[in-house]
Amino acid sequence: MSNNNRPTQKQPPQPAVNPQRRGGHQAQFAEVQHAAAPLKTVLRLLSYLKSQRKTVLLLFIPVAVSVTASLVGPKILGQIIDTIEKAGQNELGETYRTIGILIFYSATAFLIQQLCALIQGYTTNLLSNRTVKQLRTDLFGHVLDFQVSEFTETTHGEFMSRLTNDVDMVSNTLGQGITRFFETVLMLILTFSYMLYLSPILTLVACVTLPLTYILGRLIVIASRKLFRERQKCLGEINGFVEQVFTGQKTVAAFSREQICKSQFRVMVEKLRTIAIKAETLGGVMGPTMNMLNNLNFLLVAAVGGWLASKPDSAISVGLIVSFTLFSKNFGRPVNMLANQFNEIQSAIAGAERVFRLLDTPKEKLPDTPTTFQPEKLRGELKFKDVTFGYKPGQTVLKNFNATFSPGKKIALVGETGCGKTTIISLISRFFEINEGSIELDGIDIRTIPHKLLRSRMAVVLQDTHLFSGTIRENIAFGNTQATDEEIAAAAKLAFADAFIDRLPKKYETHINQADTALSQGQCQLLAIARAALANPAILILDEATSYVDTRTEKHI
Repeated sequence: MSNNNRPTQKQPPQPAVNPQRRGGHQAQFAEVQHAAAPLKTVLRLLSYLKSQRKTVLLLFIPVAVSVTASLVGPKILGQIIDTIEKAGQNELGETYRTIGILIFYSATAFLIQQLCALIQGYTTNLLSNRTVKQLRTDLFGHVLDFQVSEFTETTHGEFMSRLTNDVDMVSNTLGQGITRFFETVLMLILTFSYMLYLSPILTLVACVTLPLTYILGRLIVIASRKLFRERQKCLGEINGFVEQVFTGQKTVAAFSREQICKSQFRVMVEKLRTIAIKAETLGGVMGPTMNMLNNLNFLLVAAVGGWLASKPDSAISVGLIVSFTLFSKNFGRPVNMLANQFNEIQSAIAGAERVFRLLDTPKEKLPDTPTTFQPEKLRGELKFKDVTFGYKPGQTVLKNFNATFSPGKKIALVGETGCGKTTIISLISRFFEINEGSIELDGIDIRTIPHKLLRSRMAVVLQDTHLFSGTIRENIAFGNTQATDEEIAAAAKLAFADAFIDRLPKKYETHINQADTALSQGQCQLLAIARAALANPAILILDEATSYVDTRTEKHI
């Protein structure tokens, strides 16, 4: 049977490929920039941690200990200064002993911090890699359950971009983001509480710059978020374009379209470069801005503290001012840590949004009504009753089509290109759902039969043969992994593939892949026919499966 006007998965790049095309599932990726729901995305991402509660707890303990230990250093430094200032000439020995004890306490706190950092780093990597493994597994499994129509409307490169680029973005930031958030909150609470205990007035001064910090940070976040989403979208478009060009490389070479493809790629990469520079530059403003405000806060605290300490009978000592300025520095440090990771956080959220959009795409639906279909008793009678179908609204391919295919018969569909022959094949396998009418298998509407159950008794050999990376044995046994060597050899003999397989140096253990140039198109088709024969289907469908096979072999088959 010849190809019709169905959408195809692999199309060679045309003289002008439009990376901004809209349609079907592809439109979802293009609309990501309008889905401004970072909080919802983060909460959904955190839901993946429910199964790792123990690891999360193990992560929070060293963070809490480290933050608490970080408060010891500034306090001890202030005490050392006050001890030296108050020490008399005859008290030097006692002063040195006191300073030595304080230094010992400070060094102990520092060592505890470093130990906690090691534990924290290991736990963070463990948590993020486990979570991303689950996310990537869920995404891969979900995509495999898509309806075939989803794969015809979206380039393979875009699916790969979700599984690689976007998930990697999440992986690189997930653990650090959670750790930094918890550390930031805990640091702010403990530092603010202790500052309030030391001096309410200086604490109030330290909070003067907080509103400005929030306003500037918010403005930068809003302005840069869209750019980071756009950057991720561009990466997906580039991956899709590269996949198309490399898949259709022979077609590109045959029509001498190399320069056009290079030109299109340069345009896309230039667009990515422009957006990436804007995103990184604007995102990079966050760190210096926070540092500037933090230094301003430091100066205000030091100035007001010095003025208060200069007053007679002031309860504020020089050591307290030093401690307080360090505490105020620590008060802004958590915000700076988040600011320095701002670019990664934005990229991770953008990537996670795109991953979740793909996860939210409906899979193949199971029938709601129970089926009486029994695959082991399948006779193979197919009936099309007033079937109407179109790939897109308003573009009908089949209209009120009726046909009966009796079991035990060899039936050929003949017609001009585009009349709907391959469409009929796709509808039998439920790659697409009909718009009107019904298709019955042994008197049962196939819409009541689960996809996997229906397809388990069918085998389809397409004109465009797809081989997987592996041995010839593995490719033939793809539809029946429990087959014995004798059964595999019998299937190859049935498809007249045994002759060329026996001439190969490693015979059935010869390693091949989809781009293998050692096998001809006809030999690949013979392997596909052997694969279908080994599956022992009740219904065998051939869509020009011998178009590349010589006439004599075709006759034998």
